[in-house]
Parts: sequence; structure tokens; C-alpha cells
Amino acid sequence: MTRLGKIARLPREIREQLNVRLSNGEVGRQLVEWLNGLPEVSVVLAAHFGGRPISEQNLTEWKQGGYEEWLRHQEDCSYARILTEDACELEKEAGGIRLGDRLAAPMALALGRLMREVTASPANVEQQRTLLGVARELALLRRSSNDAERVRLERERWETKQAELAEEKRKHHAQEAEKAWRKTHRTFTLSQLYAVPPSELQDCLEASARLRQPQSAPGEPPNRSLPGNTPG
Repeated sequence: MTRLGKIARLPREIREQLNVRLSNGEVGRQLVEWLNGLPEVSVVLAAHFGGRPISEQNLTEWKQGGYEEWLRHQEDCSYARILTEDACELEKEAGGIRLGDRLAAPMALALGRLMREVTASPANVEQQRTLLGVARELALLRRSSNDAERVRLERERWETKQAELAEEKRKHHAQEAEKAWRKTHRTFTLSQLYAVPPSELQDCLEASARLRQPQSAPGEPPNRSLPGNTPG
């Protein structure tokens, strides 16, 4: 249900604070003063209600409407938490067996007894209708539980498959990286062995050869024979 009152138009955070303070028993007049003093409330009142402030009557109407809905919602949440805790405790006591499966056997036994009673005394129509209704609800519960279990198992299988694919991909990348490194390392080694020496090294070799040549006497042409050559 959509509410259009002053308090219903306020931001959710403010309505939540108001409901908590109402549940704590705060006086209406103090709550009205608190609300009208908030800047966020002033903006809403100016935009939708001509700037008219929230009154105690507005608060009373909220207590009879929106606040009651909030209380019911809190009760539902609390009840759901209790049911969840009880279900977990019951399944734990049942050795991890799902509650629906645990109830199936005694329900089947009760239905068998009912069949005998109905056969012996057809007048127990109300009892039959009641127990059949319970059996129908139990069947729906087990179906829902089985569906949830199937989804959980499929999810686990999918996650396992994704983990396996990720591991295979990682190993493949590692192997490719190792092959690339080995290829690069081998090429680098061969280039070191067979490449032409750098120009600096070539210059050093030529200078060393010139130093090993015999020096010519003054006025004679330089001896250009290489070291180890004997004139003929």
C-alpha cells in the first residue's frame, strides 16, 4: 500500500528512526518537534505540503498505519529468524538429514494408519482431510527442499569445473612462458658464439697488430710486412 501522508513522504532512514523511537515509547510531542527540526523534513514539507509542519495528528495517523505495518514486518523478520534457527537445530539433531526427509517416514506411516481407519470407519472424513492436507504441504516442502539441493549441487559442480578450467589455463600459460624463455635463451647463446665482434673489439685487434710490427729506421719507408713474414 502506497502512503501519501507527510511522514510517509519522508526518507526511509528518518521513518526508520521514528519507528524505533515510537517502539521505545517516546512522547508524540517530542517526536513532532524532532521531525520538524530536521532539514530533510523541511525540504519534503516545502516540496509537497506548502511548508506546513508535521502535527501530532499526522503522527497519530502514522502510528495507526505505517507504524503498524513496520511492527508487523519486525515480527515477521523475528519469526523468520526463529524458524531458521529452529530448523538448523532440528537438522543438527537429526544428524544432518533435511527436516523434510526426516518427516517423510512418520508421515507415510500415519497415512498408512489413516487408510486402515478410513476403511474401518468411513466417518473420519475430517481427520482424513486434515492429514491429507498436511501430507500435501509436506510433499511441497520436500519438493522445494530437493530443488534447492539440486541447485546447490549444480552450483558446486559449476564452481569445481571453473576452478579446473582456471588451473588448466594457468598451467598452459606457464608452459608457454617456459617455452618462450628457452627459445629466447637459446637464440641469445648462439648469437654470443657466432656473431661478428663489435667494432670496438675489431679496432683493438687492429691496433694490437700494428704494435707487433717492427719499427722502421729513420729515413726508411715503413715496413708493412705483417709479423712473422720474412723478406724474400
